[in-house]
Amino acid sequence: MLAFLSFVSCCVLLVTVGGWAAYSFINGKVNRIDLGLSDGSSSGVGVANYLLVGTDSRAGTGGEYGDVEGQRSDTTILAHLSKDGTTTMISFPRDMYVTIPEYTDTNGKRHASTKDKFNAAISSGGPSLLVKTIESLTGMQVDHYISMDLQGFKKITDAIGGVEVCIKPSNAPPQRFQDDNGRWRVSTNTNDPMSGFHGGPGTIQVDGDQALAFVRQRHGLPAGDTDRISRQQQFIGAMFHKIMNGDTLTNPIKAERLVSTAAGALTLDEHTTIADLRGLATRIKGLTSGGIRMQTVPTHAPTRAEGAVDDMGDIRLHGTRASVQFYRPDDLLRIVNPLGGRVEGATTSGDAGAGAGPSLAPGATAAPSQVRVTVYNGSSRSGLASQVTAALTRKGFHARNAGNASALTHVTSRVIYGPGQEAEARTVAAAVPGSSVLADSSVTGVQLVLGSGFTEVVTPAVSSGTGTSSANPAPAAGGTTAGDATAGDATAGATPAVQGPTAPPEAPTCTY
Repeated sequence: MLAFLSFVSCCVLLVTVGGWAAYSFINGKVNRIDLGLSDGSSSGVGVANYLLVGTDSRAGTGGEYGDVEGQRSDTTILAHLSKDGTTTMISFPRDMYVTIPEYTDTNGKRHASTKDKFNAAISSGGPSLLVKTIESLTGMQVDHYISMDLQGFKKITDAIGGVEVCIKPSNAPPQRFQDDNGRWRVSTNTNDPMSGFHGGPGTIQVDGDQALAFVRQRHGLPAGDTDRISRQQQFIGAMFHKIMNGDTLTNPIKAERLVSTAAGALTLDEHTTIADLRGLATRIKGLTSGGIRMQTVPTHAPTRAEGAVDDMGDIRLHGTRASVQFYRPDDLLRIVNPLGGRVEGATTSGDAGAGAGPSLAPGATAAPSQVRVTVYNGSSRSGLASQVTAALTRKGFHARNAGNASALTHVTSRVIYGPGQEAEARTVAAAVPGSSVLADSSVTGVQLVLGSGFTEVVTPAVSSGTGTSSANPAPAAGGTTAGDATAGDATAGATPAVQGPTAPPEAPTCTY
């Protein structure tokens, strides 16, 4: 889980204070795995890529979290440390539909490459296949591997006496669904029988069991995996704040208990040293100064045109129906290109910068007053289409509310346009930061399908005909954000699919 970043930092701080004895103690307790990674950074001088993985392995839990064999990557972050001192952390949603590279298993059997959910990589071929999948997706070489399982996360949270988290009240209706055994379940953001989380709204104290349920919950959250990632990012800040501002580091008994627990819970590749962790820990200090950029790969529920077998975005996968999330190579490229990465299948250069939204095509001069757009709500956030329709109208667009889309599982907002409407579509995309643009010859005009990652409507900067507009303009005065919802709309505030520099605040930030 994400919270182990804080513990890595604390381990390194104690090594600095305790010297060689503490170094030897920690180094002797961590688990090691041979992944064949390079000995030292291979990404360039002063540059390193750390793959941080929280797995759902049930090993050592006595079936407490279900009798599921093997492990899957519950949380996967690629942390890129640039030589200019900045750090970018990229989260990969577990249900992303990706190509798993070919591999040979421990029995010597060769498996061809296949399409599957992202978290199937570690389940099928272990950490080495997960590394290979990340490198294939991003074109970035992994230098260091750090992982923690469920039991380790729980023990570490308990070692510091729990953490305070804050939960928003949600106006979204309870989510009704069938579990793997066909039983009907009902979940909300404050009571989820699947993860076992219950508590809130408001600020609550969570121990190891409830902390684990808090960061693992998927059902009952208005924006699904997007809200779950937001919870995990909140937990980083709350955990780091407690460790650094309490007496954990100054109390010898607490410090020893924490370091012993943390060291035993971590798994590192064979070449990653405590010195390497020190480099990561130094950057983690940016959590309190805004020096870390946290981003999430934008995804969306597949449409029937993209191969879905129903209007909920399910596809046929290995002979069964499965819920997956698609990503656009261009969206991923915009994140990894500034970090030296490349993405197969991308059609743009990625020069717009990490996290940038689509820019207007050269020569496009469509002003908002020239654009007609039909707005659909593709998320479970009640009233979102009417809210955004009103916001676009205030910006000068001719916007029409068309109600709900056929699927309400979209994460990234999408602007879909028909023949001859590219300039108009890109003007809409410039007004909705983080949205993607898709041509569809069967569509007439321009459609905006809102995802749960929607954050705001801004004033688009339109090109003069000789260049491109701002790819992701700053909110203009009077810009409408998700917080401007009218009466009857769901409380807004879902985490954007791609975020700019951020820092967890001193006090817990409320999430769903």
